[in-house]
Amino acid sequence: LEAFNFSISQGAPERRLKENIRAIFKRLKEKGIIQKFGEKDGIYTKVNSEIEAIDWMSAPTDEFDVKYPFDIQRMFITYPKNIIVLAGVSDSGKTAFLLNFVKDNMKKHEIHYFSSEMGNLELKSRLLKFNMPLNDWKFFAWERSADFDSVIRPDAINIIDFLEITEDFFQVGKFLQKIYNKLNKGIALVALQKNPGAATGLGGYRGMEKPRLYLNMDIGKIKIAKAKNWRT
Repeated sequence: LEAFNFSISQGAPERRLKENIRAIFKRLKEKGIIQKFGEKDGIYTKVNSEIEAIDWMSAPTDEFDVKYPFDIQRMFITYPKNIIVLAGVSDSGKTAFLLNFVKDNMKKHEIHYFSSEMGNLELKSRLLKFNMPLNDWKFFAWERSADFDSVIRPDAINIIDFLEITEDFFQVGKFLQKIYNKLNKGIALVALQKNPGAATGLGGYRGMEKPRLYLNMDIGKIKIAKAKNWRT
């Protein structure tokens, strides 16, 4: 079946062989094994009919117990495997939000913080502003600027500060999907850059499809742009 994705006119030079292949392809198409691919005649691809059942009966009902800055958890329920996006303009407080999130949850959960713009000295200086001993911080900090899905911890809290995108912004949705696919019982909190006055972060509404909670940050203001699991 892996050999079906080719053109009959190119793959079968003899007339009888062409007719036999056409008959075989016709039967495979009627059985739903292959389907037409593209606009050109004679090109087929295998039908991907594999699906995974959702075992909703035995699924746990417990939420993922986390605390957000501004007590957002009083309005929104976080579940395992959720993606949360924080889209903010430059200097609006994205990193401060994320580090406060670390501080409020590090005693209950394993947290991995992936930074694309801070080195060890800058991160240390940010933590010192909290006026608490550095030894009290309990989380893992990593330098990372791309391919975040390769380092996601499936059952932990993953914080990405931030998802750098310099071109093809429409691919934001694809990057978030890849992160989602790596999650199991954990969650991912992903920061995105946002242009001043824009309704969404870079990538537009493509980046709002996968997150269950989408926050917009401007200078001095934060807004819930999307929440799929309202508490009331």
